[in-house]
Amino acid sequence: MINQIYKKELLIFVIGLIIVMTAMLPYLILGENMIVFYPDQLDGEVLGYILHAKYLFTGIDTYPEMMNGVSENGLFPPAPLLVLLYKILRPSAAFVCNQIFCMVIAYIGMYLCVKTVVNNSIIAAFCGILFAYLPLLSVYGLCQYGLPLLSYAFYLLYKGKHKIVALGVVVFYGFMSSLVLIGYGILGFTALYLLWLMKKKQIKSHKWFLIGWFSLLCVYLFVNNKLLLQIFGIGNQRPSHKEVVVRYGQNVIDAFRAVFYEGTIHTPTHQKGIVIVTIVILVLGFYGYRRLNRQMCIIFRLLLIGFGFNLFCALFYAFYQSNLIANLRNQAGGVIKEFQADRIYWLTTFVWYFLLALDLCLIWEWIKGCVRNKKIVCIVVGSVFLSGVVFMSAATVYYYSDFSKNLHRLQQGESYPRITWNDFYAPEIYSQIDSFIGRKKSSYRTLSLGIYPAIALYNGFYCLDGYSNNYDLSYLYAFRNIIKGELEKDESLRKYYDEWGCRCYVLSAELGINNYLVHKSTCPKGISLSLNINAARKLGARYLFSAVKISNAKELGITLLREKPFETPDSYYAIYLYGLGTT
Repeated sequence: MINQIYKKELLIFVIGLIIVMTAMLPYLILGENMIVFYPDQLDGEVLGYILHAKYLFTGIDTYPEMMNGVSENGLFPPAPLLVLLYKILRPSAAFVCNQIFCMVIAYIGMYLCVKTVVNNSIIAAFCGILFAYLPLLSVYGLCQYGLPLLSYAFYLLYKGKHKIVALGVVVFYGFMSSLVLIGYGILGFTALYLLWLMKKKQIKSHKWFLIGWFSLLCVYLFVNNKLLLQIFGIGNQRPSHKEVVVRYGQNVIDAFRAVFYEGTIHTPTHQKGIVIVTIVILVLGFYGYRRLNRQMCIIFRLLLIGFGFNLFCALFYAFYQSNLIANLRNQAGGVIKEFQADRIYWLTTFVWYFLLALDLCLIWEWIKGCVRNKKIVCIVVGSVFLSGVVFMSAATVYYYSDFSKNLHRLQQGESYPRITWNDFYAPEIYSQIDSFIGRKKSSYRTLSLGIYPAIALYNGFYCLDGYSNNYDLSYLYAFRNIIKGELEKDESLRKYYDEWGCRCYVLSAELGINNYLVHKSTCPKGISLSLNINAARKLGARYLFSAVKISNAKELGITLLREKPFETPDSYYAIYLYGLGTT
């Protein structure tokens, strides 16, 4: 009997794993024509991995390809171990392999967590699949995808079971995640629990939990040692552009709603339905709590604790994003201004889908109780409610998933209006430009207008512009001399650069903020720029890649090297090549 149950559970687990693995099929078929969510991925982190992989084991810690030499801290990878994958595979292949790996880890972790609590393989597999298919940003490694497995590993350490394997999972998570994005939150909350164990004088009986926490801390300190030295100003550190960053507050209600109800760009959990269902079950649960059996009471309490945790994270985020806290951080300066403690909301991604599992379990147990008591109306209502929750959650995740977008790409081809890997990086166009210039790329520097500089960087060009959340303050000012005239035209553009500055780009008042994907069919016929070309030349710029034609090129002292833009019939961009002179 036990063997039959085990075989059934194993079959359910394997079926779920196969469903998760099918996500790779569109990627394999489409190749570099796959659709990828590009913000914070293709325009930033992917390039960080590429450069770190290029200089891995060389001892070089300054990368000349970007911003005349950006330090490794300026492009610090959020999942350090992932650099090895980019070392042995081409970038697109490394991206896909990591995506599939993260999804598999997400499924396994969620399955184990849910199965341990609710002892229902179907619910565990279902929620594992949903969590794996969420459109989380895989460039962040296991920061969010790995949370369920990390939680399960800490559970095993707490129980003193499978200690070596669990400890290995904790250490691996440390190498595949970021201290500054999520690690501090994990260490902080687990430390609070350790203090509670100490107060209860139970720390000795749960010493492996403490060992796990200490191991994760050691991994983060080892991996982030250079970054931490810079943050705390230890050693010969040059001033970072972060010193002039100004924090601005948000509307507290909007901030709370985004994190708690809607999801954000970094936590695309799309949890509206889960929030509503959980509130309904909590209300009903309070009403009928005394009629729950012991196991269901435990699950109900876990539901309440998890919901309370996510509510706390959302409230903390909203409070931290308020004008009051923003002003206090600006006045304090230093680490206090730079530290984004509100990122604890990253932890909520896993919790929402764990709560969904608890919701489904409670509904299912209620239906079974109705069956035992032969309450037909309750059975019908419960079944409809359960079916609705299952369909709603599955349909929501599928609709927003990367799998769905790539499936539509396979069905509709190039008519599907989403940016692909090749659309974004445009290797054919930049190959044409490279052949036209005919010079060694390291012998000159480039600038980009209306196009992400990451695109030129990906194609091997050496760029004065780029995206970095930690680079030399002196370079911020040196580059500012180039775009000073444009910044003076638009106050919002000036604040964007002077008070944030992570995007060290050629900004244009006519194009506006965040307009770095100018399509060739919708681009302006021409724009007038106020750029200091001499300042650009002093930094080594010899060419400007522009997605729009510059109407006052002669006035600026730059030359359109070919009247016809570089493009292909299917390309997203049409790029004009301008020479800045001095050979």
